[in-house]
Amino acid sequence: TQKDYDTKSPMGTFDSTPPGAPLCKHPGASTKATRVMAGKSLATTYTIGAKHGGGHCQWAISYDQGKTSVVIHTLIRECLRGATDGGTFSIPVPIPKGLPNGKATFMWIWNNAIGNRELYCNCAEIEIVGGSNVKKYTGVAPLIANYGPGSVKIPE
Repeated sequence: TQKDYDTKSPMGTFDSTPPGAPLCKHPGASTKATRVMAGKSLATTYTIGAKHGGGHCQWAISYDQGKTSVVIHTLIRECLRGATDGGTFSIPVPIPKGLPNGKATFMWIWNNAIGNRELYCNCAEIEIVGGSNVKKYTGVAPLIANYGPGSVKIPE
């Protein structure tokens, strides 16, 4: 699968996303994963082209290159609160202590509140340290909305 490095544009829209389109956009090619400590917060910052009235954000973790993922943090309606168009948005994301150690994909998923029904999703390769030795982490799957005609459509 070819990686999409254009992190400022949406993954797709409710009306135009092709079936089977990849979910992640990556900030750039990297051969080294960022080490992240389980049980601590990860400082994250996003460059925002247009904030589209904010919306819903979720952060998730995947241990199988994004085939399945589990939500670790959610902001409903408050995501991008205080952000300005063309500015940045920063938030500490709590990393659960029980996450398995090892390589993982960290995902930021944003369903915008105003404008075209779009889904944004940026991903980064990370390595969890100081976590658990369990092989699997389970929980709620992220809400993948506004991502093709077969997905949930969140109205304005």
